[in-house]
Parts: sequence; structure tokens; C-alpha cells
Amino acid sequence: MRKTLWGQSVRGRVRNTWSAVVLAVVGTMGMGGLHEVQALPIVFEFGYGGTVSYGGGTTPLVTANGVVTAVNNGSTTLSISSGTLNFLTGNFTGGISTVTGFQNQYNGGGSLTITGDLGSGLTTLLSGDFSGTSVFDCCTGGVSSFSGLLNIYSVDSTIASTLGFNLPATGGSIAQVQIYLNLPPAGVGSSFSGVQGGGSLTVVDSASGVPEPGALLLLGIGLLGAIAYRVLAEQRV
Repeated sequence: MRKTLWGQSVRGRVRNTWSAVVLAVVGTMGMGGLHEVQALPIVFEFGYGGTVSYGGGTTPLVTANGVVTAVNNGSTTLSISSGTLNFLTGNFTGGISTVTGFQNQYNGGGSLTITGDLGSGLTTLLSGDFSGTSVFDCCTGGVSSFSGLLNIYSVDSTIASTLGFNLPATGGSIAQVQIYLNLPPAGVGSSFSGVQGGGSLTVVDSASGVPEPGALLLLGIGLLGAIAYRVLAEQRV
């Protein structure tokens, strides 16, 4: 009887311990799942004004005092007063002629900043640089466009908290800038200057605090090892 009761007791303890482990592992994975949910992208909206220019040769493309009107996450919008976009790319590397005009290509690097007032005074709302080649396309339907992929290193904390955006982790967040302007046709590598005519900059936040699958596996193995050790120790009593 004692042996049977002892065996039943051990089985009960093992069963309870297994239940606790399963709950712990599932709970840990659940918490990991919560961290994996990323915030919606934020989008800066550009207006009409400021200049986009290229000096020819190996010089970069430059935007000076471009107009930034608002930032949103698809459901909530923050108005930006006195908003400006300023950037320069890396140097011109070459280009091609196209059916509608031409395309210039520029190296990564350079810098990009958006400043503006959200209601508490003028401040830097976003900063970063170009992570790779950016391009300027002229002149489909009389409208030219510039686009490039960015590393974003800072986002204003008010924007982040209000729009539910995770501040950039080490290494930055990824963004895509797209601006439009009206320019007369020109050739590859030829200098030009025009007025910014709208566009946007979309920032996708970096994942942070996401447990690696290997870490979860190691946690489970460690817990199972602790169970086995405890059961063997009780059997020796």
C-alpha cells in the first residue's frame, strides 16, 4: 500500500510539475508573441515648396526647406507647423536614359532631417541617412520623382507615444522616402532645380525584445532537465 501510494504521489507530483512546465513554456511563448506585434508604420506627408536640386557631375542631390505638413499612422494624424525636410544624398554615380526622360542614381550616405512644431516648439522630428542607392526619375507626365531607402536613427518621442511607434533600436529603423516635383526634361548627369511638389516618407519601426526560437527551446530543455533531476532524487528516498 505504501509503495502504491508513494508511486501515485510521485505520479501526481510529476503530472503537476509537467502542467506547470507546459504553462510556463506556453506563457513564455505567449509573451514573446506579444513582443512580436509591431506598431503600424508612420507616414510624414510633404506639401508644395522648398527645392530639389542637383549640381551636375559627381555632386549629390539636395532638398532644401521642403514642406512637411503632417505625420500619421493611418488612423491618427498630427499636424506639423513650420515643418521642413532637408537632405543630401551620396554622390551621383551614373544614370540611364528612359522612354520618358532619364534616371539619375546616387550613392548611399548623406543625411536627412525633418524639423517642425507639434505644439511645443520647433524640434527635430526625425533624422537618418540613405542606406543604399537612391534614384531620381524624370519626367513621366511632366512629374519627376525621387525615391530612396533610409536608415532612421531618431524619431521624436511625442510622435512615437501618440502614434504608437517603437523608437528606433540600435541600427535604426527602415524608411522609404518618395517626393515629387515638376521639372523640365533634362539629360543624365545634367544639373537641375525644381520645387518640391508633395510626396511622403514612410517609417517602419524595428522589432525589439523578440525572444529567439532557440532561446525558447533552451528554456524548455532546462525545465525538463530540472524535472528529471527532481523525480530521480525522489525515487532514491
